[in-house]
Amino acid sequence: LACAAQQLGVADQLITMASGYAEQRHQFGKPIGSFQAIKHMLANLKVKLEYARPVVHRAAHSVARAVSGRAAHVSMAKLAASEAATSAAKTSLQVYGAIGYTWEDDLHIWMRRAWSLELAWGGSAFHRGRVADAVLADDARLGAGATFAAE
Repeated sequence: LACAAQQLGVADQLITMASGYAEQRHQFGKPIGSFQAIKHMLANLKVKLEYARPVVHRAAHSVARAVSGRAAHVSMAKLAASEAATSAAKTSLQVYGAIGYTWEDDLHIWMRRAWSLELAWGGSAFHRGRVADAVLADDARLGAGATFAAE
């Protein structure tokens, strides 16, 4: 859960850095952030981040209340946050270009953090399996009203 929460922060920082760089960097006399391709890439990152945020909050709620399905909720949070962070690392590097790999800019630190956290506490395959086991279990409570039902 803590790893997923950190990934949200890393994704948010990477988006902020890429957006700031897109405003500063000029190509053809205009900021690269004014180009539609850059706008769409950054907007897609923001959507992934905002999708992952409530999933992590749900997992935190489950852990705080000791809900029986908290392991699956944490795995869902880890998957969503990992997707947001690793996508933010990839896209931020595309926005920055080669300068993102250099030591002159802090982007490489945040990209490494995203990549490291993606592998921490189990990779995507582990967490997908855990979610699949929870969803496909015989006693799985799915459907309307099952999300916050009394345990």
